[in-house]
Amino acid sequence: MKIAVGGKGGVGKTTISGTLARLLARNGHRVIALDCDPSPNMGIPLGLTHDQLLNVKAVFNHLVESGHTHHDPKPDPEHMLQLLGTPAADGVTLLETGEVVRRDDACMCCGSHASTRSLFGELAGDGRIIIGDLEAGLNDIIWAHPASEDVLLAVAEPSVKSIDIARRATRIGEALGLTRIYGIANRVRTPDDERAVADGIGRPVFVVPEDPVLARADLLGIAPLDLEPTSPAMLAVAAIAERVAESQTAAAPVG
Repeated sequence: MKIAVGGKGGVGKTTISGTLARLLARNGHRVIALDCDPSPNMGIPLGLTHDQLLNVKAVFNHLVESGHTHHDPKPDPEHMLQLLGTPAADGVTLLETGEVVRRDDACMCCGSHASTRSLFGELAGDGRIIIGDLEAGLNDIIWAHPASEDVLLAVAEPSVKSIDIARRATRIGEALGLTRIYGIANRVRTPDDERAVADGIGRPVFVVPEDPVLARADLLGIAPLDLEPTSPAMLAVAAIAERVAESQTAAAPVG
């Protein structure tokens, strides 16, 4: 199974993606967490410390530093996983596509996108779950190009801008032929918040409530799943993990 997580910047994609990866791993799945953001920080919800995160080597950066060019044979994604995959909490393996740094010998942004396409598209999803935490916005959904059998999670908070991006993300998923597209309403405070996201996206949504544990974890630089695993938001993501796993064998309706 492959899961692409998209949405506007700042809506909580990375926290949801990392937590989802760990909970699926706890349920017995082999999980690859693919950080597709060129400003990568998925390692924090995956249980890495800030110092550990800084030492993670991204695929495109490694290729540039080793002298690889677009004239050379295309790297094997499985080899990149074996070489650069970083062990994280609960048995999850973290792999970063690329980190934007100032260089004169390569376009780090385009290279990160190209690595996202190669890694998300070509790493085998049979017998394991690959979760791609996509760059903010819509571009990376097209770069990742999820296949019809993959899952798209469109994350939004109750704001007009984030709902608009999530709706556009679902439309891209529909155009790509995806049949498992789910909305996630994050930071929900009231039933009106849930309705605003569901109506705006145009489909039922999973609900993740507003939870002060997430802000506290962010200040401490630790995973919210490690700070308070039974907080309302963590329990809500656990429910998402269960339903998404069920959808692998049957299209489980949201709600």
